[in-house]
Amino acid sequence: MASVIIDTLPGPQPYTQTVELDSTSYLLEFRFNTRDGKWRLSITFEDTLLIRNIPLVETTDLTANFRYVENLPPGTFQVVDLDGLGRDPDTVTFGDRTLLQYDEVA
Repeated sequence: MASVIIDTLPGPQPYTQTVELDSTSYLLEFRFNTRDGKWRLSITFEDTLLIRNIPLVETTDLTANFRYVENLPPGTFQVVDLDGLGRDPDTVTFGDRTLLQYDEVA
């Protein structure tokens, strides 16, 4: 099982990127919610929105509650705090000290 660090950007600007996960292309959308101070992740597959606005918090599997969604990437997403402090990503640390990791199933 391989782990992939998904390139992310600091700062509050929303952005999208296409990534290949388990040999399938997905569109990932990142938005920072100023109200709760959390980055949010949406996942799209072939122009179909699969999940919208998952809060990016340090946890073991961000998509565990969505396994029933057809075409969802089969691996696991998790936030990793490189300093081991249990921090959630913010507009300064995201992509630098807090990363989004995807663990492939194959």
